[in-house]
Amino acid sequence: MMRSGWTGYDVKFVNEDKVESYTRQYAEGSYDDHVWRLERPVLLEHLRRERVRRGRLRVLDFACGAGRILRELVEVADELTGVDISVEMTKRAAESSPGVLIRTGNVLTENLLAGPYDAVTVFRFLLNAPEEIRVPVLRKIRQHMEPGGLLILNNHGHFPSLRSIAVRVPKSRPERPSELRHRDIVELLQASGFRMESRRGFSAFPPVLHRNLPATALRRADAVACRPTLQRITGGLMVEQLYMARAVK
Repeated sequence: MMRSGWTGYDVKFVNEDKVESYTRQYAEGSYDDHVWRLERPVLLEHLRRERVRRGRLRVLDFACGAGRILRELVEVADELTGVDISVEMTKRAAESSPGVLIRTGNVLTENLLAGPYDAVTVFRFLLNAPEEIRVPVLRKIRQHMEPGGLLILNNHGHFPSLRSIAVRVPKSRPERPSELRHRDIVELLQASGFRMESRRGFSAFPPVLHRNLPATALRRADAVACRPTLQRITGGLMVEQLYMARAVK
């Protein structure tokens, strides 16, 4: 039975302190900020190309959180909507992206999506949501997309990666993080009505190295490892995976 909320996630960000803690993950100079700086230009380039192809771009940022992605999408979208289940998160998103349509609630039980959308971005959703709702949510999104619409989603816990190896070292971490394999993502996309086009990997080195080695040199090496020319060699071992897929009938 599908409950009105998503187990855990709907109550994870119920107050400002938890939202603030989440947003601090992306403070300038942090590990997550470093990964985002590598990922951001790739995301925007795909959306710009889609806008040129279509002549305009109507975009949904699903699981928009506090608006980190929304703020970037403003420069490429003709129409932009953000949706999230957390009231506190969407309050923050509305403050940081005035003029953007923000909706709060559960897409599986409420009529929140309009569309049809030319492109949809889905960041940090798959590993934060219960496994049983992943396909239903992606199918719901697909129903509100143009045929052939572009879906861009990420897996921020790819396995195998150097991080997945590092956290399995005895006593390095009390619990293992949530992870998904490439084949898991492909199966999710296919089951939800999408066809994968491509993927890019980001962040070759795990956070523990960024915390304990000279940051500047390590981040330069990370940027080199993320270059398109090296993706065939390094991409499959990156902890952050960005997927581009098309909505199919």
